[in-house]
Amino acid sequence: MANNDRRESSTSTRVLIVDDDIELMDAIAGWLEARCGAEVTACCSAEEAMVATIPGSFDVCLLDYRLDGADGVTLGAMLREINPDANLILFSGELSAKLETSALEHGFGRVFAKPVPPEVLVEVISTC
Repeated sequence: MANNDRRESSTSTRVLIVDDDIELMDAIAGWLEARCGAEVTACCSAEEAMVATIPGSFDVCLLDYRLDGADGVTLGAMLREINPDANLILFSGELSAKLETSALEHGFGRVFAKPVPPEVLVEVISTC
């Protein structure tokens, strides 16, 4: 089935998670699949995320700030060009007011400090 056909027939939220912390990424993916019924694609680098992304492929993009290949804000801008309707969410272990402001100015809807409680992510994904 083509990706566009899947979007029209699927009610699952399609989530892209990009984090170089593989254990954390896998835990978030499992939690969102189990609690939200989300369809999750997990990538550990900006390059891998760009390869996995086609127009309309994701409803929500959860991006770590520190990544191989690009920071999360830059990656968000690139993903926004391909998926203009995707909700962008940034998380960082080194969150500052400057980073939060930059992310919000670049179209991110939410910004979180790591670790993000799984229940918070489930709530955010459920409302997207």
